[in-house]
Amino acid sequence: MRLRTTLRPPVPELDFVVRRRAPGWLGWLALALGCAAAVFVVQQFRQTEDDVDALRDANRRAARAAEQARVLARREQDDAVLRARLEVARKLSARMARDWQPLFADLEARGTDIALLSVEPDAARGVLRVTGEAKDLNALFAYAESFMDAQATGSPRIETFELKQRDGIQVVAFSLRLQWRGA
Repeated sequence: MRLRTTLRPPVPELDFVVRRRAPGWLGWLALALGCAAAVFVVQQFRQTEDDVDALRDANRRAARAAEQARVLARREQDDAVLRARLEVARKLSARMARDWQPLFADLEARGTDIALLSVEPDAARGVLRVTGEAKDLNALFAYAESFMDAQATGSPRIETFELKQRDGIQVVAFSLRLQWRGA
């Protein structure tokens, strides 16, 4: 008796999914170049947006300034009173642009026993009004007389003075008017 062995054919393996090959170096290179190009384009886009915004703001400012200049020019042409006021304002602006430091240094250097509290210039009348405190009347008179030979100021006139007590010390509060040649 013979044993019968049954041979069965092997069970076929059916694979419906196609196996993909790993990408080669050319694929990776194309991917890297594409990513670099995308980053470059995004940066260029942002830079262009910033440039457009800056130009738009500059355009708005220029348009606003041009409109203001146009309105002022029209008003200046139309209104003689305004034109005269603008001329006075321009002259005063030019006068106010002067260097004040030498004048203040000169005012302070003339009196050792003097403390200046305020200086009020009146350019229209060419007058300086100086207020301060002196140690005594002699110091005040010496300070006023020191302006007789001054170049920038002259014609001193003591408008008011008053004896006061400051911390137990008697001082002379004063107001001095000077002719201002620099006005």
